[in-house]
Amino acid sequence: MAGSAAQRKELDATTHLTNPALHSFWEEVFLGQADIAVLHGGRSSSKTRDTACQLVRLVDHVGVKMRVLCIRRFQNRIQDSVYTELKWAIAHLGLSKAFDVQKTTIIHRRTGAEFIFYGIERNLEDIKGTSDVDTLWVEEAEKLTEEQWTVIGPTIRKEDSLAILLFNPKLVTDYVWKNFVVNTPPHCVVKQINYTSNPFLSSKALRDIAAMQERDPELFEHVYRGVPLGDSELSIFKRRWLDACVDAQKVLKVSLTGRNIIGFDPADDGEDNSATADKIDGVFVDAEDWASGKDELVQNAKKVWAKAKHAGATVSYDTIGVGAFVGGYIDEQNQTDGSEVEHYAFHAGGAVMDPDKPSDALNDNSPLNKDEYLNLKAQAWANTARKAMLTFNAVTRGHPIKPEDVLSFSSAMGAKKLDALFTELCVPWWVESEGKKRVVPKLKLKKDLGVKSHNLADAVIAADNVNITAGPAVAMFLTKRHR
Repeated sequence: MAGSAAQRKELDATTHLTNPALHSFWEEVFLGQADIAVLHGGRSSSKTRDTACQLVRLVDHVGVKMRVLCIRRFQNRIQDSVYTELKWAIAHLGLSKAFDVQKTTIIHRRTGAEFIFYGIERNLEDIKGTSDVDTLWVEEAEKLTEEQWTVIGPTIRKEDSLAILLFNPKLVTDYVWKNFVVNTPPHCVVKQINYTSNPFLSSKALRDIAAMQERDPELFEHVYRGVPLGDSELSIFKRRWLDACVDAQKVLKVSLTGRNIIGFDPADDGEDNSATADKIDGVFVDAEDWASGKDELVQNAKKVWAKAKHAGATVSYDTIGVGAFVGGYIDEQNQTDGSEVEHYAFHAGGAVMDPDKPSDALNDNSPLNKDEYLNLKAQAWANTARKAMLTFNAVTRGHPIKPEDVLSFSSAMGAKKLDALFTELCVPWWVESEGKKRVVPKLKLKKDLGVKSHNLADAVIAADNVNITAGPAVAMFLTKRHR
């Protein structure tokens, strides 16, 4: 959006009313050649209020009729949108007489320029049909999907139109983070800002922030410093660890051995998919998930049985819910076919193994397993994450590593499949229950972030935690089922 000397003068004249730390950013956005402007960072950084002020000033100053489309993921009421922030900005800038603030829109009296508001989830088709948009403001852009952007992006097709994306990073694998921050497209201006650059924070706000930093420094980094999950200490897996695990055995020139395992996370209907992860000769060579219709558990079990038979592998399956019946179905197939496909029940919700041993075998002062982890699932995720970290250190820093601690994923799986798998592994974080670590519940993931169940990741964990009994790794034993 190219600018003029008059626009520069306007920016300079009211800097004291907005955050000076963002003045050069807005100057580059409004007076340069930007098509997209991205502001990201932690909470209390002034992103939303500053954007509201800048757009109110822009509409009042340019002297032409404009359309500013303001959208966010959910908007059940107009008050849920940035409507309230724009009302505040109009009053803050002393421009109340210049705007007609109506119940569902805001109109500039002199030019007829208007702010319009939509929620993405319920109004995507209406947004798609919106035309003649000069500026698009996407609030909470961290929740924007590639499919949604494909629909929304073309609304700003006019020459000199501008899209402004604001967000507090959630996941290192989010579409907006990957495609606008990590891989910034041409004519896109990106700026990170945190609370430390907000001169308008109250003393109470600063005290609250300091309290979180003291109480929970990892969560503080995510909430107030804008570090996305999957790239912070809060996450169980770090994406950089997993990226280093691709073909790790080749990079490290080590031979991996071990029983062939097919990890199986079963489902029979609903939103959950069934998933498998194939660990062959110590390397994950494939992972897949598929939708399951009602009462298809038997067919899914037969599919996994056939895969295991072909690979000479053992099936390690999650017994939570419908999974409790998988062993019986595999035994039926064995009896019918005359085969001997072995299977192990992974009791994810069960008690930890080696409860009275240190959770870190290299540190006798570490908490005992029974005091560190709520259940076997948490213990297993911690074990595989630890292997990912050790592999990362070996690959990138030359640290020594035992072959049994190497976590490797074959590049032959393809970039798309690896990205989907690594995304699922990076999403969950630690939460506490009864003072112990547990993997964040899937219902909370869906409610808070809109993230679907991590079935591929659970299949990997089931495959990677069979009969681990020695060395610094967390001890596991998954009961062999004979029926």
